[in-house]
Amino acid sequence: AEQSPSNGQAFLRASGKYYGSLMPDEAGKDSEPIKNYGVDDEDVFLVRPSLLEMSIFGLLNNYLGKGSLAEQSEDGSDPALTTCKSTKDCSSVSYCNSESSSSTTPTCAGGSCVCGTRSHYHPALDEALTAAANVGTGMFELGEEDEGISALYTEPYWSNYVGVRVYNDAGNTPGVYASSLGAVFALACIGFVWRFKKTMVKEKVY
Repeated sequence: AEQSPSNGQAFLRASGKYYGSLMPDEAGKDSEPIKNYGVDDEDVFLVRPSLLEMSIFGLLNNYLGKGSLAEQSEDGSDPALTTCKSTKDCSSVSYCNSESSSSTTPTCAGGSCVCGTRSHYHPALDEALTAAANVGTGMFELGEEDEGISALYTEPYWSNYVGVRVYNDAGNTPGVYASSLGAVFALACIGFVWRFKKTMVKEKVY
């Protein structure tokens, strides 16, 4: 069977084979007619984002969801967030008002139940590109309606070296230490040079 893509492209599995797009009743690579979707009970549409995409998805949900609490504690502060391992653990939280808007439905992000799925996956492909029918993933065709005016961008197919690095905010303390040590070292150097020059003058070698 074809391997599922690691670049975030949506695909489907029909009769045990993987396709980027499916046109039933046509001959496949093995010259056998391709069965329609749904004939097999295990037929399914799948989207498997890359690790980078899932990480950014979770970070955005965690950051944006924490600002959407429907109620506050008695002292006016935000309530303590319920810890979770999956979205199922957030079904009983009370600080999210999901009745007025589905965008505040509790979801698990960063190990805590936050209010709303604020980030979403979308196919970052030019609309003129369509998945090639009855072949594996990673194959595309130019739409017949495109007249050469499209930019044909393909965001999810950047180099593997393109990514995001996340660093912890260490605060101002390392900067203060570095500045202090630098100042002490500079003063020590000035004192050493002044004392060394004075000694050389005394010995009449300067």
